Amino acid sequence: MNNLKDSKEFKNEVKLTGQVHFLSSTNKSEKYYGIAIRHENDSLGSHRKDFLNVRISPKDLQEKVKSFNEGDFIEVKGKLSSSKGSGELYLSVEDLIEYNSDAEIINEVKLTGYVHKIKAQSEGETGSGKYIRFALRQEDEYEVKEYLVVRVYDEKLRREFALKNDDEYVEVEGTLRSSKGSGVNYIRCVSLK
Repeated sequence: MNNLKDSKEFKNEVKLTGQVHFLSSTNKSEKYYGIAIRHENDSLGSHRKDFLNVRISPKDLQEKVKSFNEGDFIEVKGKLSSSKGSGELYLSVEDLIEYNSDAEIINEVKLTGYVHKIKAQSEGETGSGKYIRFALRQEDEYEVKEYLVVRVYDEKLRREFALKNDDEYVEVEGTLRSSKGSGVNYIRCVSLK
């Protein structure tokens, strides 16, 4: 048995660089400050622009991000969560720093959890090709569950995923992306073990 699975400790690490994009309307509660990170890179032979949902809860980090200007380059580290109401994916920030725009472009997601096969709309197709969609289920010591949406585009990885069972423990590496149509955030899988 995997030690992480036995102890219910899950890997959930995200590191991302991009430009600050302040949202026109912010949250109604004082629990977090919401922004988007505009992340641009050249991917699959074309220029890609993602707007990635970020929530900042620590008050010191809220004040820090408010001191930045629209378009300033920052690096954020944190973990992925899903909104309890809508189920939408967002990055919960644990650290952020200003960085030089000439620095390396980073978009890294590393997760472990249980496969949760989605029955409705489990497959789709975009300009990037066909994909299989599933959720990676994580839970904390209080058995509060997170369902993190993953898309698998790579044909070899799709075949490997087809052999996985519901509730099977897996490790996923990938990037955080936003759908060009809906703007909904998801994890694009590049490695599945």
